[in-house]
Amino acid sequence: MDLARNLDVSERTVREALARLVSEGLVSREPYREFRVVGLSAEEIEEIFRMRALLEGWAVELSGLLISQAELDRMRELLPQMAENSNPESAMTLQGLNREFHWIAIKASRKKYLIQMLTRLWNLMLPYAFAEKDTEGFLRQAQKDQTQHLRLVEALEAGDGKRAREVLVDHVTEALKAVERRVKSPNQSGGE
Repeated sequence: MDLARNLDVSERTVREALARLVSEGLVSREPYREFRVVGLSAEEIEEIFRMRALLEGWAVELSGLLISQAELDRMRELLPQMAENSNPESAMTLQGLNREFHWIAIKASRKKYLIQMLTRLWNLMLPYAFAEKDTEGFLRQAQKDQTQHLRLVEALEAGDGKRAREVLVDHVTEALKAVERRVKSPNQSGGE
C-alpha cells in the first residue's frame, strides 16, 4: 500500500485510520476502489457552522466559570503567535494555532459529550479551513479573528460566560461568511 509506505506506518494502521475516517463521514469508499474526501454542499457547511456556533457558544459560556488561570495564560500566549502567522504563507501554522486557541476554551467546559460533538464538527470543516485562495480576504479575516480572539479571552478572564458566548457566536458567523466566499469562488487566485 503506497500510503503506508509514504507515511512509514503499517498497512494495518492505514486501514484502521481510513475506516475511522469513513465512520466519521470524512471519507467515502467505493467498494473495491478508492477512498475520497467527502465534499460538503453550501447548505451542509452552513448547518455545520450554525451547530458549531450553538455548541461552542455553550461550551465557552460554561468555560467562563470553569477555565483555569493556566488555560487563560496559554490563550493569551497564542494571541501574538497568531498575529505573527497572519499571512497566506503561514496559513497552516495559523490554522493550528487557531485550533489550539479554541480548543483550550472548549475543553475548559469540562463536558465530555459536548467536546466529542465539537470535535466532529471541527473535523468536518478541515478541508475548507485550508482552502484560502484570496490573499487580501485571508489577511482581513485574520485581523478580525485577532480582535475577536482578544475579546473572547477578556470575557473569559472576567468570568463572563454570556459575553464569551456572544463573542464566539459573532466569530463563528464571520468564519462562516469567509468559508462561503471561498466555496462560492474557489478559483479566485488574487486579491479582490
